Amino acid sequence: MIKSAFKKTRCVLTGIKKNTSGFKKDHFFEFKCKIQFYSFFFVPQFILFLILSIGILVNCDPQTMKNICDTNSESFSKTMAAKSILGDESAHCAVSAKSGEDGFRIGGKVSGLTGNGLRLILNKEIQLSLPAGSSEFSFPDRIPVGSDYEVNFATQAQGNFCELVNPIGKIADKDVKEIEIHCYASCNNCIIFITQNAYPANIGKASNFDSRCQSDPNYPGTGRFKAMVVDGESRRASLTANSGEKQIDWVFKTNQNYVRDNGTGIESSNANGLFTSGISTPITTLSSDHWTGLNPDWTTNSNGTCKKWTTNSATEFGIVGDAYTQDIVTLTAGRGLQLCSVGHELVCVEQ
Repeated sequence: MIKSAFKKTRCVLTGIKKNTSGFKKDHFFEFKCKIQFYSFFFVPQFILFLILSIGILVNCDPQTMKNICDTNSESFSKTMAAKSILGDESAHCAVSAKSGEDGFRIGGKVSGLTGNGLRLILNKEIQLSLPAGSSEFSFPDRIPVGSDYEVNFATQAQGNFCELVNPIGKIADKDVKEIEIHCYASCNNCIIFITQNAYPANIGKASNFDSRCQSDPNYPGTGRFKAMVVDGESRRASLTANSGEKQIDWVFKTNQNYVRDNGTGIESSNANGLFTSGISTPITTLSSDHWTGLNPDWTTNSNGTCKKWTTNSATEFGIVGDAYTQDIVTLTAGRGLQLCSVGHELVCVEQ
């Protein structure tokens, strides 16, 4: 015997009245969903659950069934309720960043790329090469809903200096296509200068020092500059000693000629974008003390980056070098560990 009672529902079970001795009393189930539903009397339990499951899985308003992998969404709760009724114990939205089974892709637009060799890096691990003339990009790996993402440069293109717009975010319910890469002609004889001002350590990350190069009184007036400072994450010169391995947004190009702002030659970098046997001319004519975070072999000093440039505490330390030298040990780490509570200069490198 079935007594019909039409209700407007939204796929949420809001009330159950049940007699512990069995289905011999009225059982009223109210659902909030935009469909017609029924109250039932004397219906076998398995049939009742089957009908309820169909009501949840099929008849919900599709406009509300979004973000089913977002644990904070209403649709996630509905999906989990349906899986529970059906006895489905399979994992829901369990996605690996490398699996490619689900999630969303990271990509965007590219402009001005005329050279080869540009390599992007996603979340400090996944790399993607872009050829000259590329107008868009997309990493093939899918990233799980709710995960953070960050795109950076592993290497710059030959003859280009590229910048990123909107490289950081969180995966929502669609592919990311809002990242922009703008490329420009790079310098030929690239300038290196030392800032006039000293800057505090707690800037957030190594690459954030770059803006200080652009605004410092010693800025030569043209060109885009980056700071020779590392933290191992937003910027890295080399993972292993003097090799240039797994660089991230590194400031020196490969086989590039570098000069002072008056045109005096300093040195040309090697094929790894490093100087390993000294430089011909000191970067500056006066002694300096500049933040680096580097070991003398161009690896990151994990104990010398003021907690990845997030603190100016007097109990933390950062590695400081001196640019009035031809020696790489002095340039990278000659002044050793210094208190993060005291500001220091920067070595700024034209791109």
